[in-house]
Amino acid sequence: MASGSTKKRVRKPVQRRSEATVDTILEAAAQIFRTHGATGATTNRIAERAGVSIGSLYQYFPNKESLLVALMERHIGSSLALLGDVLQAKEGATPKECVHAAVNCVLDIHMEDPELHRVIFEEAPRPPHVYKKFEEGERLMRGALERMLGTFPRSTCRDPKRSAYMSLAMVESMVHRYVTARDKPMLPQAFAAHLTEVVMREMALSSPPSAGSAR
Repeated sequence: MASGSTKKRVRKPVQRRSEATVDTILEAAAQIFRTHGATGATTNRIAERAGVSIGSLYQYFPNKESLLVALMERHIGSSLALLGDVLQAKEGATPKECVHAAVNCVLDIHMEDPELHRVIFEEAPRPPHVYKKFEEGERLMRGALERMLGTFPRSTCRDPKRSAYMSLAMVESMVHRYVTARDKPMLPQAFAAHLTEVVMREMALSSPPSAGSAR
């Protein structure tokens, strides 16, 4: 019993150091990918930026592709968590408020680090196992949107699954295009408001009638 407890106490600092090393390497990888792109980035550059030996880097990541996968997984995980928190915070709100919050959330995620996002999702190769992780992230996001649709009594949507798929595809595509465009035709707030209306139409949602329209 005592020896088992000792082993557990010994493991924890080692595990914390390993996690800290992984975080340091991934932060360095993000900086290098951001500056040099997927093609120009090398594991030697990343190790140098992280302040670790190339051997230490390879203990955690066997190649450059595995670093991109780790960054993609981290991005998808944090995006899902943030979107989930946003939708949960909007429980009981109007459909338009919920959709607008979700659109703003996706826009904020993309605008936080647009260059790294572009590298991960445009330049990075996507072998089958990477593509599978990406699809899983999208499936979870669609599920969140389907559940959101189910809470709206004013929805006339006949196929929530299809609407969630189309809405997510539109939001992802249009936000990505907006964020990466050098010449933006409108401010982010106006873009989010317009995209909200587009998604509302796709989801067959209606806003409460205004006082003027009720007369």
